Amino acid sequence: MKKILIVIPIIILIMGFSLFNRQSKEEKFWNWVSKNKIELENFINSDQEDYTIYNQLTKEMKKYNSVLFPEMTLTEKDEVVLIITPDGMPEGVLPTEKLYNSKPELDNWIIKKFRQATDEIGLNYDGIEYPSSDIEIIPELDNERGKINIKVFIRNMNSDVKKHQALSFLYLDHILGEYNTITKVGYIDFYHLDNDKSVENGISLLELRKLIEKEFN
Repeated sequence: MKKILIVIPIIILIMGFSLFNRQSKEEKFWNWVSKNKIELENFINSDQEDYTIYNQLTKEMKKYNSVLFPEMTLTEKDEVVLIITPDGMPEGVLPTEKLYNSKPELDNWIIKKFRQATDEIGLNYDGIEYPSSDIEIIPELDNERGKINIKVFIRNMNSDVKKHQALSFLYLDHILGEYNTITKVGYIDFYHLDNDKSVENGISLLELRKLIEKEFN
């Protein structure tokens, strides 16, 4: 009987210790980032020919949630910027928030959630490149759903429809702000726009952002 009384507390102790030390999914991800911080910094400061460590970062983030995606860049002060993005997917909003809220303090790093709004940016997608001014918008307020439906006109879209549309989504995320795109933009319809044409009553992406801010903020 004495032996049983001795063994049981030891088992409980071991189980309790194991449970106490179990890492959350968020902790596992950020511990991996902390462990590989220097390699990630070397990558973003390099000519970026070797994407091995960045691909590993992507894999680790997708282990946490399959729709999340990391984007890395540098500030003018050479600070590393890591953006956690759901890549425009609504189901990724809550996981993005949760992973961001558990972020550690990393020296010389800035961690952001969602692609941030900017007034102007130049982007390309898989060899397709055009300025945001090649996109004109016809907005329609949807009061019932609390969103703005948009008709998106893209110059020369008929040259490669899918890639032009994919690039326009990136412009939406970066000029409206990804959170606005996910939560405030409703239905999206795409239209080709001839190079020498403009859309009557069309507005720019920046004007669309200001309209969203006016209507919903």
